[in-house]
Amino acid sequence: MQFLVTQDVLLNQIRRDSLAIGDSFDSLCGNDLEEISALLASAMTILLNGRIDSIEKEGELRFWSSEVLINVSSSLSAAAYVFRAGYMLVPGVILRNSIEAMAVTLHGLQYPGDLKKIKDGNFNTPRAVTTAKKVIPPFGHMYGLLSNIFTHIGPLHQSMRPLEPFQERHEGVTTNLGILRASTWLFYVVVEFTFVDLLGEAGRYWKFEPPNKAIYSPSDEEKEWQRSFLDIIEKQQGK
Repeated sequence: MQFLVTQDVLLNQIRRDSLAIGDSFDSLCGNDLEEISALLASAMTILLNGRIDSIEKEGELRFWSSEVLINVSSSLSAAAYVFRAGYMLVPGVILRNSIEAMAVTLHGLQYPGDLKKIKDGNFNTPRAVTTAKKVIPPFGHMYGLLSNIFTHIGPLHQSMRPLEPFQERHEGVTTNLGILRASTWLFYVVVEFTFVDLLGEAGRYWKFEPPNKAIYSPSDEEKEWQRSFLDIIEKQQGK
């Protein structure tokens, strides 16, 4: 058996095949994408308002945080985009980078003396993950999960993942949906932490205690919503 690969194979994948694959994804997982988009929109509302406030009132630190987090929001969208186009092994790599960027943001907020090292590219990133775990414990689990499943050669890499329309929620679909949901949830929590003093009583996860303390205090209703939103990843892991 022989195969003929034409020179426009890449163009066909991008311009033709991904459109049909995206339509099949919407039929299978459109509700999931709408839920993820709604949470991302809530986070972006806080983030963009916080950026405006940091320009007018705040110093360098929070303005820097807003820039990093805006880039993270674009990465979350990119992960969803390539997943919807059928590239099953790519979203986790993007999301691991996003988790790392969120961790560096949290470290910079906690240890502003390290900001120059971070900006100069001389900062040891694993230190940021350690800091982030202290602020939001699930950080360590997500970082390790994304490393094991996507960055390193794990089970998903060891069987062929062709670009084809979505037909069922197989392991690759549920894994990617789970990590996309969890990464977006972490993004929301990080954004809210970054601008907690601007939210008053509107914070879903953090309460501000003057002069500069954030207390993690989600309501029972919020915890129930969180369990429902993240339920897909818990089922994937057999919890």
